[in-house]
Amino acid sequence: MLTDAGQQASLTAADRAEGAKLGMSFHSIGRVVDKLGTDDFHRTLRAALYEITGFNSCVILAFSSVDAPVVLERCSTIQPDRFRHCYMQQAYRLDPFYMAAVQRMDIGVSRCNEIFDYDFAASDYHKLYYKDVPLIDEIGILCPVTDQRTIHISLGRCDGSQRFDPSVLENLHAAEPLLASLVRKQALLRPDLCQRAAPPSQTARAEAVDTSWLRRFNATRREVEVATLVLRGHTNGSIACVLGISEDTVKVHRKRLYGKLNISSQAELFMSYMENRTDEDPDAPMPAACHLLLGH
Repeated sequence: MLTDAGQQASLTAADRAEGAKLGMSFHSIGRVVDKLGTDDFHRTLRAALYEITGFNSCVILAFSSVDAPVVLERCSTIQPDRFRHCYMQQAYRLDPFYMAAVQRMDIGVSRCNEIFDYDFAASDYHKLYYKDVPLIDEIGILCPVTDQRTIHISLGRCDGSQRFDPSVLENLHAAEPLLASLVRKQALLRPDLCQRAAPPSQTARAEAVDTSWLRRFNATRREVEVATLVLRGHTNGSIACVLGISEDTVKVHRKRLYGKLNISSQAELFMSYMENRTDEDPDAPMPAACHLLLGH
């Protein structure tokens, strides 16, 4: 039987380094606990995650099934304008982490390209956004707060660095239950932080879509729901996630709705919306997808 001295001598340099790293991580997580309920929570969490993973990119988002994400913390080499105007306006709906959050999947600690069983490089998300992002590896954690709200932690390694090694994933897997619990607690203590980027009234106004005119064309409730999401810029895939139906079923609803409106394209749906909208405010904003279509 080894004495304490013998056990200490038998430790390799790697063992000692890993032990020191974990000790430092626990100390950092202690600081995170101290910041619960404060504005500094997510910044302190980012620092703790850096000590565990050595990331090049960290983004913490509040995902919602009904609103655009809210940025809680961001330290990333991803070009800010592209993140703000592409990801936050449209591409987030195709993000595998967002889709998993909407479907309330338990993914633990997962790589972005391994959540769903499809060719990630051929996906719409990769074509629209990810191919231009300087990430060679991305891992994420989802922390459900309510039925409609999930906090997402994205950690990335950028071009010129190495992918996260297995020991990093093991450390994150071990820490994930505690991290998720702390993140949920913070979201419940400070729900205002999830709304800071856009006041609720502003968000509701920007996303308001008047579809009452569709009743004149005998549109069903589900067809109206699909039309509303199309006008907000959703793809068939993200509509399927939001409504909890298959993508093929979404296509059927769109085809039937287009037949009732005597149109054949998304562009014509936007034009029909502009011609038939009944809101009285002439300055009311168009849905985001209309701006994308018209090149604004």
